Amino acid sequence: MMNHLKRELKMAIVLITHNLGIVARFAERISVMYAGKIIESGTTDDIFYSPRHPYTWGLLSSVPAVGKKRTEKLSTIKGTPPDLFMPPIGCGFYDRCDYRMKVCKENDPPSREIGDSHWASCWLLDARAPGVKPYVVKRHSGESSCKDVM
Repeated sequence: MMNHLKRELKMAIVLITHNLGIVARFAERISVMYAGKIIESGTTDDIFYSPRHPYTWGLLSSVPAVGKKRTEKLSTIKGTPPDLFMPPIGCGFYDRCDYRMKVCKENDPPSREIGDSHWASCWLLDARAPGVKPYVVKRHSGESSCKDVM
């Protein structure tokens, strides 16, 4: 119905949700928010197949595989979101990030362009950051592999 209305009325639809299944089905562009800020934005393919922010990796890792038996528990993002009445200095995801560095606690990361329509705000994208393999999704097999530290 939403896609029908979008086409029929030539309008845009803004969905705010944690349900990545709905996002994958309806969105052409996705903006991932954390602590009140957009931390990654791109096409649906950019976000689902080439995510670059550790929070986006965590969201994608926590999606159950449809039609497969799971022998392990779903991945979760440790910790709790920051108190936005007293926003943190630096990256809002710092306390929950497996890849945090000193610069993350002290400075909010700048937005970095990854492609024509894809950008993210993360110090891991800085040329001086340690090498980290981004979360990778294998398009055709339906299986995903978790992020690895190089």
